Amino acid sequence: MGNDFWIVVQWWGTLFLVGAVAFPLTKRLFSSWFDHGYLFSKAVGMAVVTWIVYAAGVVKLAPFTAGTIVAAMGIVFVGGLWGNRGDTGNKGKWKTIMLEELFFFSALLFWSWVKAHEPSIRGLEKFMDYGFMQSILNSSWFPAPDMWYAWLPINYYYFGHTVVAVLTKLSGIDLSYTFNLMLATIFALTLTMSFSIGKQISGGLLTAFLVTLAGNMQTLYAFTKGYDGEAVRPFWEHLGKMDFNRYWYANATRFIPFTIHEFPSYSFVVSDVHGHVLSIPFVLLAIAMLIQRSSAIFYGFLSGVLLMTNALDGPIYLGLFVVLSVKNWKRIGVTVGAAALTSLPFLWYFKSFVSGVAVNCPPAFLANTKFGPIIFEGVEKCQHSPLWMMAILWGFFWYCGAWLIMKKKFTHIERLLIVFFIFSLALIIFPEFFYFKDIYPAHFRSNTMFKLGYQAFIMFSILSGYTIVKLFKQKVFFLFLIPQLILVSIYPIFSIRSYFDSLRHYKGLNGLTWLMEQYPDDYKAIDWLKSQNQGTIVEADGDSYTDYARFSAFTGMPTIVGWSVHEWLWRGTYDVVAPRREEVRVIYESQDPEEVQGILAKYNVSFVLVGTLEREKYPTLVEEKFNELGAAAFASGNTKIYAIDKNKE
Repeated sequence: MGNDFWIVVQWWGTLFLVGAVAFPLTKRLFSSWFDHGYLFSKAVGMAVVTWIVYAAGVVKLAPFTAGTIVAAMGIVFVGGLWGNRGDTGNKGKWKTIMLEELFFFSALLFWSWVKAHEPSIRGLEKFMDYGFMQSILNSSWFPAPDMWYAWLPINYYYFGHTVVAVLTKLSGIDLSYTFNLMLATIFALTLTMSFSIGKQISGGLLTAFLVTLAGNMQTLYAFTKGYDGEAVRPFWEHLGKMDFNRYWYANATRFIPFTIHEFPSYSFVVSDVHGHVLSIPFVLLAIAMLIQRSSAIFYGFLSGVLLMTNALDGPIYLGLFVVLSVKNWKRIGVTVGAAALTSLPFLWYFKSFVSGVAVNCPPAFLANTKFGPIIFEGVEKCQHSPLWMMAILWGFFWYCGAWLIMKKKFTHIERLLIVFFIFSLALIIFPEFFYFKDIYPAHFRSNTMFKLGYQAFIMFSILSGYTIVKLFKQKVFFLFLIPQLILVSIYPIFSIRSYFDSLRHYKGLNGLTWLMEQYPDDYKAIDWLKSQNQGTIVEADGDSYTDYARFSAFTGMPTIVGWSVHEWLWRGTYDVVAPRREEVRVIYESQDPEEVQGILAKYNVSFVLVGTLEREKYPTLVEEKFNELGAAAFASGNTKIYAIDKNKE
């Protein structure tokens, strides 16, 4: 635990430095904020420094090195000072800033400690996220290569993963630690940035809690006999002997069948350092800028960053900006232009895997037709959310929003929050009628509901924190608020207790300890591969969310094909994935060395791996041929690595 503490301190020092160089710019953006926006400075630094490094790598101006990162930080610092020339300084703010930095560090240390009770980089999207980060760290230029689809770049929103790579390289700490430290960082940023927003408008601590840790009222089922799987019915039909141990926290995010409706508190527990999580600091920065009504150019830049981090977040917050600036077309034009220029280095290489906007349960006369950009899939596509389910998920926020709207007179901030409320309502209503079409047939609107609802939750939480503080003395409001507030507040008790085993066993911050314990030979092989001069590898491909594709994920070295469904999504069709899967099978099972040599040469393969999962998946594996095509370069237990002789014909 002592060693982990100093690793956290080292990581915090890196974050402090990034925030410090960006503080002059942040002061310019939040000149009238109570603390000059100090708690936003780290997010500002992460966005701007990473974008400079990324853009320089895309145009081949400067490679991705620590020196380039330091140069980018210098540009941000000097630019911020120039923008603040003539500023009177931070007189009277230093005490506040020091307390805020202590607040941030305490939050970082706290969630690092929580995360250390289950640090495993395994399950859900963790292999993918780690693989992206390691691939970026291995790269000198951008776009970064896809570790699961050799010879093509990552075709996903990976700017947030690049932020992690930048901080990792700057800190000098291994990614096996910084992966978990980044999760703790986002927790700390979410807590402190939402506190700053709440403090500026009213109710800092409550707002911070609601945004960061609160859930929804699905916890009502903890007070029933519960339900198994998807056999969910109205809570009054589940009444019976209560069993708190039976309540499963993840059900709060999969309550409505065939949908996903997650929120930050759940994300911090399940620990995927995924795009929607990496985007949270930039989302809160965007919301704060709308409250401050600061630079249109920087807001456009931020919208571009949001697009590159978690696709729909860019259009969402650009759309919100347009709604709030509808009478100022020049300001809108500047912001949209800045967003387009910012995202251009990313979009230049990105191919969208969303084929259009489809209608959820269209009228019969529109079935199997197309009308402009809208795709009408047919009347069988029909999934709607029962109102009682929507009320359980969103009722607490609706209640707070309705009371705010019922006020007779509104301040400027209240009018702004009402716009947030209406806009968020639109986000959760949209998937009831439309969805963004991807490859998923049965859960066709789940990603749409997930992406839009996540942002609605954050904005709803900020509005609710304000409303509760402002209307606290109104007895009727408070009377009906209490049970709802209790239900959303108890969520982390269930989730943290479940995922982190009631915080009973401290395991440390190294996220690959599980790999050392369960696949010790593979771990040694991964360590050996990292010492080589890169190259394409071959390993068994496998289903998503399994332990397959572990070598490519943890080395960042590209393999022919990794998690097949993920690549199917990213490439937009299975037609390009299936042939690669067959080629991998042939490499392991063919008895013809010449046939295998042809495939290896096609992908310029340097190493073939034969480990536990390869032997399980390919029971007719013919290992002897690899000695004809190269030689065993590494062996540990049941795991071998064959170095391919590329001079053989």
